Amino acid sequence: MKRIATLAVLLGMAAAPAGAQTVLTIGANGQVNAAPDEATASLTAQMTSPDAAKAQAQVNAMMSKALEEARGVSGVVATTGSYDTSQQSTDTQPPQTVYQASQTLSLVLPAADGIPPARFTDLVGKLQGQGLLLNDLGGDLSAKAQQDAQQAAVLAAISQIQAQAAAVAAQLHESVGAVKTLNVNAQAAPGPRPFMGMAMKAMAVPPPVSAPGNITVTADVTAEVELDAAH
Repeated sequence: MKRIATLAVLLGMAAAPAGAQTVLTIGANGQVNAAPDEATASLTAQMTSPDAAKAQAQVNAMMSKALEEARGVSGVVATTGSYDTSQQSTDTQPPQTVYQASQTLSLVLPAADGIPPARFTDLVGKLQGQGLLLNDLGGDLSAKAQQDAQQAAVLAAISQIQAQAAAVAAQLHESVGAVKTLNVNAQAAPGPRPFMGMAMKAMAVPPPVSAPGNITVTADVTAEVELDAAH
């Protein structure tokens, strides 16, 4: 018969019929705080015009120039994201129909603790000066760093499960047996996004500042553990 391993039911488990094997279902959450190893930024080229083609042409020109600037900075990986054009109405009387076109740009650069070097923040400031909207500026984990942190979080959760199983077994004067099932769900929390920007006209602006914190990676682990009768 299966039992849920919580302190509230220990006495009930102790009263199980003689000869019945106890099976614990235990859940644990492991957490690891990992320092980011990438500096990241997300920007948007956005233009509004009564003419849809004009709005899109302006966005295309802004993005083409931004990509050229980004790819000229050593180590920066620049990728474009979603492109959107929507019809809107102004607040004027009478209302007028306008078209807003936008496209996102992501910048990534390997950086210890996610702290960007001057060439990265100078680039972001330059793109802001060209009229791009800074959506966020922060740090993130590379694929390898995230995988390592997830593995550490899983091991932390398993250690909790082992400790809980041992405590329950001792209370029931039994010993920890085989693990029947083990389910793992590991995920990284969203990276810190400490800076939110605003759209601005093209102008010279000082470079932004970024000091990202650690990123929490979690793992939810559930296990079914058999308890063996003491001999």
